[in-house]
Amino acid sequence: MTKLSKEQVQKTASLIKIHLQDDEIEKFQNQLSRVLDSVDVLKELDTSKTPETSQTHGLVNVLAEDMVKNGLNIKDYPNKSNLSNDYFTVKRVIN
Repeated sequence: MTKLSKEQVQKTASLIKIHLQDDEIEKFQNQLSRVLDSVDVLKELDTSKTPETSQTHGLVNVLAEDMVKNGLNIKDYPNKSNLSNDYFTVKRVIN
């Protein structure tokens, strides 16, 4: 069984910006050690014949092409004072 040292747990905690008490260090020392042991079991599997995959649900890209329907033509916009370089301008809502 892999046993993480208290220093390794403290280093990990500092990387994620959390402060651990001594009893928490001991608790996470045991828990993280068990997680690493579980990963070590996976290293024993023969994956040489397993194809690489990025997803397993079989979906493909289902996005539709962007299309303008009944769009507003800038040239037909009646209030020209709200336009700047062919863009609509609005009042600031966030300071």
